[in-house]
Amino acid sequence: MICNNHYLNKLYNALVTNSPKTISMNIPSDIGQGKIVQTKIKHGIVLSDWQMCYQSDMNVQGPVSKEYMQIIFCLNDGISWGIMDERRSVTIQKNESCIYAGHGGTEYICYKKDSNFSFKSIKIPITYFSQLLADYFDGQEVTAYEKKLLNGISKVPVTPVMEQILSETSRFTQYRGGLGYLYLDGKLLELLSIYLSEVLELDILMGKNISMSRTERTAIMEAKQIIDGQLAFAPSCEELSRMVHLSMSKLTRGFSSFYGMPIHQYIIEQRLAQAAQLLLEGDWNVSEIAAIVGYGKPSNFAAAFKKKYGVAPKNYRGSYLNKTKK
Repeated sequence: MICNNHYLNKLYNALVTNSPKTISMNIPSDIGQGKIVQTKIKHGIVLSDWQMCYQSDMNVQGPVSKEYMQIIFCLNDGISWGIMDERRSVTIQKNESCIYAGHGGTEYICYKKDSNFSFKSIKIPITYFSQLLADYFDGQEVTAYEKKLLNGISKVPVTPVMEQILSETSRFTQYRGGLGYLYLDGKLLELLSIYLSEVLELDILMGKNISMSRTERTAIMEAKQIIDGQLAFAPSCEELSRMVHLSMSKLTRGFSSFYGMPIHQYIIEQRLAQAAQLLLEGDWNVSEIAAIVGYGKPSNFAAAFKKKYGVAPKNYRGSYLNKTKK
């Protein structure tokens, strides 16, 4: 029995030692409050969570490595930054994100006082990012992605599905050893697949299989952005048609072709994904969450949620936690 205990203790220590490592740093209390948490996983990828609120305006500058692709998700107050000695700057607001290749220069960032900054970021070595493109896409697609991503800054709306995946990355601590890395790798690939579909130009995504003008394609993307930006009060197809100046028939057909589902189904999918995240993280009851995501009747919400996730909303958190422990 002693040998067995010794073996189990040794195995457990090895698992803990080989798990993804996380470091955290508190914002000094004399300048503000908050915390920065970073986790490094396989392939040199760094996941970061930034929660900051400063007592006075803060101006920060520092070098940016050319070796990384960076994706920044803004989940609360917006921020802007620029590149020293160049006339380039970018601003992202709440529920916006951006992706860009490190330029090797110096960036400057201005944080306004008393603002609640909440960001999540992913730094991916460009060598690994390029390898992913080569592994999963054909030559034409790889060329299109590299042209789009390696030579500028692309802004992308943060959808409820993205938020859900981002929140799930923190649950890697429930897994030990290589399982923690495997879990995070899976979440990263899941997030990238969704993210890149938003970044890539619609004419490249759909290619020559769909006959539609660039103006019409742009209108369809705008319609999706409108839906993502006001999910609980998403406009009807008729209203969307007027807002993007595209006939309803072209809008509905084009949307289904681009995103693989009708507009109505897309809204439902995004609302349920947002609801799942709220059930896991928030303190709201089912009726409150139903209203937050745009359901007038909690019973309709409960039925739709159970159809998608196989469990009633009130039982979702317990069911999810039980699955992650197995």
